[in-house]
Amino acid sequence: MKLKKSIVQMGLAASVMLPLPMIAVAQQGSAADIEEVVVTGSRIRRDSFDSSSPVTVVDSAAIEANATPNLGEVLANQTFNYGTDVQTNGYAARGQGGVTSSANLRGLGAGATLNLVDGQRTNNSNLNATIPQIAISRIDILKDGASALYGSDAVAGVVNIITNKGYEGTDINLFHQEDRGGDLVEKQYELITGAATDNGHFALALSYSTRSTLKQTDRPEFLRNGFQRSGTGNPGTYAVPTRNAQGQLTGTSARTADPGCGVDNGSGTDVGIPGNYASGQLLGTTCNFHFGEFWDFISAQDKMSLWTNYEHRFNDNLTNDFNINASRLETFTRGSPQNPGGRIPELPLIAGEHPGNPYRAMANRGNGMEPLFAQAGPDGNPLRNANGVVQLAANPFDSASGIPFNEDVRITELRINAFKLQTQPTAVLDGDGAFPQGVDRFDIRLADTLTYEVPNSSWAVSLAGIYQFGQDDALEKNSSQLALIQGINGTLVADPSSPQTTAYYNPFASSVFNCTDRVCANTGTPQYANSLAVVDAITIAGLTQTESTFRSVELAATGEVFEIPTGMILGAFGIEYRKDEVDVDFDAARNQCDYHQGGCAFDYTAEQDVNSAFFELAVPLTTNRLGEAEFQIAGRFTDYGGSIGDSFDPKVALLWQPLDMLSLRGSWSSAFIAPGLADLYSPQTCALQNAGDPFDNSNAFRVACNEGNLNLTPETADVFNVGASLSLLEGALSIGVDYAEYDFKDRISSTTLNQVVNLDYAAFLASGGDPASQVSKLAWFNGPNSDPNINRDVDGVMSRVIVSRLNAQTMKHRALDLYARYDLDLGGFGSMVFNLDGTQALEYSYDLGLGIPAGDGVGSQNESIAEVPPMPEFRVNATMNWSLGNHSALLRARWIDGFDYSFNSGALLAGQIAINGRSAAASMTYIDANYAYTFDSLLGDRATRFEVGARNLGDRFPTPFFNLGGIETFVHDIRGRMMYIRINQEI
Repeated sequence: MKLKKSIVQMGLAASVMLPLPMIAVAQQGSAADIEEVVVTGSRIRRDSFDSSSPVTVVDSAAIEANATPNLGEVLANQTFNYGTDVQTNGYAARGQGGVTSSANLRGLGAGATLNLVDGQRTNNSNLNATIPQIAISRIDILKDGASALYGSDAVAGVVNIITNKGYEGTDINLFHQEDRGGDLVEKQYELITGAATDNGHFALALSYSTRSTLKQTDRPEFLRNGFQRSGTGNPGTYAVPTRNAQGQLTGTSARTADPGCGVDNGSGTDVGIPGNYASGQLLGTTCNFHFGEFWDFISAQDKMSLWTNYEHRFNDNLTNDFNINASRLETFTRGSPQNPGGRIPELPLIAGEHPGNPYRAMANRGNGMEPLFAQAGPDGNPLRNANGVVQLAANPFDSASGIPFNEDVRITELRINAFKLQTQPTAVLDGDGAFPQGVDRFDIRLADTLTYEVPNSSWAVSLAGIYQFGQDDALEKNSSQLALIQGINGTLVADPSSPQTTAYYNPFASSVFNCTDRVCANTGTPQYANSLAVVDAITIAGLTQTESTFRSVELAATGEVFEIPTGMILGAFGIEYRKDEVDVDFDAARNQCDYHQGGCAFDYTAEQDVNSAFFELAVPLTTNRLGEAEFQIAGRFTDYGGSIGDSFDPKVALLWQPLDMLSLRGSWSSAFIAPGLADLYSPQTCALQNAGDPFDNSNAFRVACNEGNLNLTPETADVFNVGASLSLLEGALSIGVDYAEYDFKDRISSTTLNQVVNLDYAAFLASGGDPASQVSKLAWFNGPNSDPNINRDVDGVMSRVIVSRLNAQTMKHRALDLYARYDLDLGGFGSMVFNLDGTQALEYSYDLGLGIPAGDGVGSQNESIAEVPPMPEFRVNATMNWSLGNHSALLRARWIDGFDYSFNSGALLAGQIAINGRSAAASMTYIDANYAYTFDSLLGDRATRFEVGARNLGDRFPTPFFNLGGIETFVHDIRGRMMYIRINQEI
């Protein structure tokens, strides 16, 4: 049974994001001429696009209209997608690398969206490096739970890339875009060719694109108005012993900034200009580091991709379809010369004899600070007693009675090579002092499907196999803990060819300035400069290599099961085996626990075998008197073995067309997401998080370390959808609405550093601790009841926190989608099509457990909840498309609702309100436009299409806020107006 064509076409038209011609799924003619296909949302092969689940279709022209080589950005522009990573903004509280752009339907996480290519699973969710865009016919986005049909991960829905297998001819596509100032330039070159063969068809597509860097200094207003200052001492903060009026040690120490702080401001104090605050900014006892100039908003990248398809028909019943897709993505972004939060407590005291030590021993006997003098030892150095304490001269204030000496100081904070004037390593740093973070990703996927159509039957049986291999090489800078210790002690062998020659590493500003009696000046002659060999010996160019392998084999059959009075029951049945493997190889320094930041990581290999069986039935329910209806029931049994176990996930759906103009649909399914291999087996890895410490009210970047958890259980969810479509004005007007509800349990989550520390502080207060008493706080830190996952030094300064992967208690998301399309015939003036797509997020409630406060993320930035992306309540896209002969034009408005700020740091949020008087981001509208003209025979008899356009035509930016990066780049676009030109040439 088939539903009426008008409703089928209306449903498709309403779901297409831009007003473009519909994809022909069957040519008019006799029933024998109708091609049967498998559509997204069903495993049954049939001759129409009838669907009981909401499907949005984005065709190739709509992809082009988004004017981006990054397919992930096309998904990010959908109103129901939240939190896709398309920009860089690496040091934001919820950092974005701008490398991996995965679909994130409903904001439920990239792992909750299953990615398919031509209906088959792909292990590469990175839409930034996938099939050449020129080879994509359309993208089907199933906004419904589909674990029963496709297996694990299809909780929020499915993104199915449909390739242009039947393409014939040759086309080249040239694309160039840049921002108004030429700071960001992006280019793309693509080719597709295809032809029929004697027994089938062959197609090939190639793509190459390149993108420049958009530095944060290219958008200086966001640096000036945002927050880009680190409270971790630069180049360091030290515990310096205090002395009484007689010069004797008191047994206490004072937190002291490096005396070189603020001596030379370089290019000045404008943080929007490179080279600012070259020697830091002294605020209180901390020399603040302004790091914004070292970071990017858009990372540079080069990417190449290849896709080829060969279809061979052996006879009328047996066909083989073979695909190869390969891609390589190289990306380069910048960061601070050295991040804070290393293994500071393990570093030794810096002795007074260190040649760069600027902390002259001094005391105040009523006349201000005066230098002290010590007894001379036999080696000419200050004499020390058995406890290592320097022995003062008989008259410690008289230079004639002794020799000068410096204090032994303890490092409490350290930023290696962060001083903008210090000697920089040659191996990994570029000319501006930033350190590179690079990723080189290669992926290849081979898919083969052998299909046998049973003679004299409706049944088709297919055997499909997939092999996919990916390799990621990730480059990051770090420092050698062993070399640091040796350098501080003066035993560093910087030149391996001369092992008898040892050297000191000077962490102080005296490596740049000349310092006397704790006062430094830029004389051009440093007190003790670090040699390039020493700096290079301390620097680690870290490399982590990850290899992933995916294999699957599926046997499936689809056809007519049997006939009942209301029509023919259709079915699909199948079994599948798949295997995931991952092999992670850390560099030797990390294997040997030599990373200053992050410590150790050990190579590991893990694998996972999954067996499953599925079925699907489509049952016609009604006669014409009640309209037409179809009931869908499906189920999949999946066995992961081991601690994960197995699961059966059913789905039921109903599609009812009581009138020609009205279609109603609804579905319910259960779904699950099994823990990934990294979730289970990953060794401890560390990264920075900006966090406050309620014990001392400080705010700084700290190291948060996470590792796999073998006790994780699968996420489970109940997914419910209901919707309606209405066709009016003889099909010229289409209106649709869908309601979606996702009820999660055991969501795999990760605690944040802030959450761990805040819980520990709450326990401290509950125990009767006195936040005003340092003695009380130190007793808590050293006692049995404080959280052992929080590492602090002897003064209580937090340096490192172990966060946890866990199963959250509950999460629930509800949303409403509205779409409409109106076709208007203007006669001799052409035709216009209007599209409207909108989403209202009704609820995104969460309860992570562990005493962490529950909440609702709708209308909030959600910076402190890792699993909930920024979620404006409303998003609306409105498009007007005009065409007349060879002319076409588009005008599109993208409206994004405002949202409440929810910073990871309460201090920064308070600063935002105090400075800017706003606790929420305002709503914004972006306008896009383009015009195209097609020349029928500019080059011979081949068509040539020229297109010019602009994204964000009004060059609008959100108002900067007082937080990291100054902009929420998961929601808003830092690029401003992007003008582009595209040329398409038939060959």
